[in-house]
Amino acid sequence: MANPNSGKDDPLPVKSRDDALTWARQITEHLAQTAGIQINAEPVDPFYSPCVGRNGESAPDDRYTLFYAVHSYVPNGRHNDVVRKARDLLTTEGLKISAYEETSTAAPSSTVTARHPESRYVVDVSSTAGDNRMVLGVTTPCLKPPTGPSAPAP
Repeated sequence: MANPNSGKDDPLPVKSRDDALTWARQITEHLAQTAGIQINAEPVDPFYSPCVGRNGESAPDDRYTLFYAVHSYVPNGRHNDVVRKARDLLTTEGLKISAYEETSTAAPSSTVTARHPESRYVVDVSSTAGDNRMVLGVTTPCLKPPTGPSAPAP
């Protein structure tokens, strides 16, 4: 159950960029393993962006979000099976499904999107525009880098 006292004024989670990247990588690897697919051996370009508030405000403390995505070769006929397995895993692990769609194998656009209620990270598994490919992505909530003498520079 969610904490009734939590909200927009709660302190941000503290996580270094390297730790956030490791976390996102572990989530996508776990999803791929559960769905029975392999992550392609392609370069991955994690995208860090500054946190921006609803009204365009920002803070000077280097807070950031991370978007991390990998691709997998998946025959079109397996896309629905992959999103089903991902949905079942994410639900079992306590995430809330916010979007789910199975589609025809001729032109798949299958997808599952889920959000973790406490950590607020979002996971997406979906067909891509190219045939026989799927993307597995993780978007973190706004994170604050560690501060102090041992904190690495961004």
